[in-house]
Amino acid sequence: MAEIVNTILQNEKLVTLIFSGVVALSTVVYAFLTWRLSTETIKMRKAHTEPNVSIYLEQNRASIHFFDLIVKNIGSGPAYDVVFKVLEEFEIPKERKLSQIDFIQEGIRYMPPNYLIRCYFLTFLGNYEKIIDKNIKIQVTYKNANKENLSEVINLNMSQFKGIQTLGEDPLNKIAKSIESIQKDVGNIASGYKHLRVDTYDSGDREKIKAEYEKQ
Repeated sequence: MAEIVNTILQNEKLVTLIFSGVVALSTVVYAFLTWRLSTETIKMRKAHTEPNVSIYLEQNRASIHFFDLIVKNIGSGPAYDVVFKVLEEFEIPKERKLSQIDFIQEGIRYMPPNYLIRCYFLTFLGNYEKIIDKNIKIQVTYKNANKENLSEVINLNMSQFKGIQTLGEDPLNKIAKSIESIQKDVGNIASGYKHLRVDTYDSGDREKIKAEYEKQ
């Protein structure tokens, strides 16, 4: 033990230098980890407040042959001054172009989180071979809450719907049709157009049944 102490005392400067180096290295490592943590925190906070305007096609619930164009803010923050620019599209006979849709032409001033616009766009009926392998390219530009510009080019590829088949009918459509039928029947009865078929049961019927029961 005494020898160790003597060795340390003899090499005091070297020990001090090594200790200082360890402290300095620890400080650098701590500063780096703090910077990384701060950077990740900023990224996470930004991700939770950043808008993300998405554009996609979805099959209409009424029929798999019809498609709706959907624009939705799937981000966690509001989007401002949303502008659309169609870079590439295809013409469909008797169908309007993407660039002719009103909100595509005019843009959208404000889209809060989960805000969605849906409109009918096109149909496969009579156009399948013409559009199944076609692409639509559209650029969407908007601002976040800090007025920073964000931009993305989105490709709408129709081939993703190739070969898709469904069984039966959408349950929501069945429910809607049933409610419509019930509403129609009730309306006919209320207006007198149709009459209810009613079987009456009065006191005479009760006396008759009672007499037959006593007789038995």
